[in-house]
Amino acid sequence: MKSRKLLFLIVLLLCLSISTNAQKKTFHTSKAPAPKAGSMFIFPERILLENGEFLNAERAIMFVPLNRSKENSDVISLDVYRFKASDKANPNTPPIFLLHGGPGFEGLEAQLKEIGSFEKKWQFMTDVADVIVVSQRGIGPSKPTTIIEKTVENFPPDIAYNDAQAIDSLRNILTKERKVWEELGLDLKGFTVLEAAEDVNDVRKALGYDKITIWGGSYGSHWGMSLMRLHPEIIERAILLGVEGPDHTYDDPGYTWNVYKRIAEEAENSDELKGLIPPGGLISAVETIINRIKANPFTVDVMDPKTKKVQKVIFDENTAKHLSRGYSNDLASWPADVITLYNGDFEDAAKQIVLRYNNSDSKFITASYYMLDCGSGITPLRLEKQLADPANNILGQINWEYINGCPCWDSNLGNDFRKNFETNIPTVIVQGTWDRNTPFENALELVPYFKDSKFIPLKRGPHSAIKAAMQVSEVFKNGLMKFVESGDRSGLPDKMELPTLKWIVPKLK
Repeated sequence: MKSRKLLFLIVLLLCLSISTNAQKKTFHTSKAPAPKAGSMFIFPERILLENGEFLNAERAIMFVPLNRSKENSDVISLDVYRFKASDKANPNTPPIFLLHGGPGFEGLEAQLKEIGSFEKKWQFMTDVADVIVVSQRGIGPSKPTTIIEKTVENFPPDIAYNDAQAIDSLRNILTKERKVWEELGLDLKGFTVLEAAEDVNDVRKALGYDKITIWGGSYGSHWGMSLMRLHPEIIERAILLGVEGPDHTYDDPGYTWNVYKRIAEEAENSDELKGLIPPGGLISAVETIINRIKANPFTVDVMDPKTKKVQKVIFDENTAKHLSRGYSNDLASWPADVITLYNGDFEDAAKQIVLRYNNSDSKFITASYYMLDCGSGITPLRLEKQLADPANNILGQINWEYINGCPCWDSNLGNDFRKNFETNIPTVIVQGTWDRNTPFENALELVPYFKDSKFIPLKRGPHSAIKAAMQVSEVFKNGLMKFVESGDRSGLPDKMELPTLKWIVPKLK
């Protein structure tokens, strides 16, 4: 009798266990087992070249743990490309791991379909070493791609960027989208830059490399620095541009406005704009435009090319601050935009606002984007300093989406992560003085922590500083690749500058 009761109890517990496991949510819905973390499936990829021939490259699907802090983590996949070194390369040179910015890298497939892109972007690197491109977890060709509903870009031109309605809309969308992915069983806590750094190390191991050279720009530099801190032993050399340090995810308004001050100084002394600069200069003109609109808001009617209907564009204080950086999205046009607005002509600005709204549905953001950036976050002290910066009165709240959106994601790596760290890894840092995305002052903060580095300021340099420098100087390009090959930095200049800009002249009515 006792044995029957014991048997019944065992069966009951087994059934309960099966029922509980069946209810466990996971985004792996197939009955087949998930691939083993650390495994890689490599396959050939042929790339059509300009001369009509094919380049035989390698493409891979890399399987990595979603959240390495969990023993039985789910597995996600990364897209990986490898371009093998040419016969010119020294076989002992460590491979170049290219770490892209964003986070929002859409992968290489579309780029490589453009004939000539390989020759322009990567071929010169393969003359020195293997080149590996690792995608970003949860984004683009990585699976799952954590696509979410449009957020701030949903707002039409007649809604202010930081009013209560916009904040509520943003938070409602993000809260809903987070819930969607959690109900699908995806552990969002795994989407951090530290996990992304471990992804690179796993790819390195799967491809059989002992040491690597990292080449990272913007978020890619933030990603690369995380790897430098976690695994300095695997990194032979580093090239960083458009640097985003551990506590640089939120853009500094004062640093950003300094970029425009440098641009204004040069534009005001140009021959093209002689006699057109408003009294007091371009910076003063921006302040005047904002104060005028703040005192007397107005609307401008423009034809919406998409709907063929008249669209009212509101110009209030928030819109004026948004326009402080121009509306043409071109450095050469920024002074002309300011001069045009100063002279009371807002028609072109209104048209651009409508066009941006119409084109905003071309790209969706991902949950991974928010988790990665919000996890890196900002220290309270730095945030307090940024919020008190007078530049906010000109630029508006440039971190609006982080400040209002990040609390919805509950992602925070902590303030210890955001501390700068010293490294002896041989490094080259190239930073443009006109970089509006990761301002020049970011590099000035970080360089003292890189104890074996060469810092190359690029006067007039944009966000893509290295690309711009290589386009104007073959000597610089060769010197950079010599550093990749051997660590020799003797061929690199102490500083560089791009040619003076040809300024767009405004057509005043």
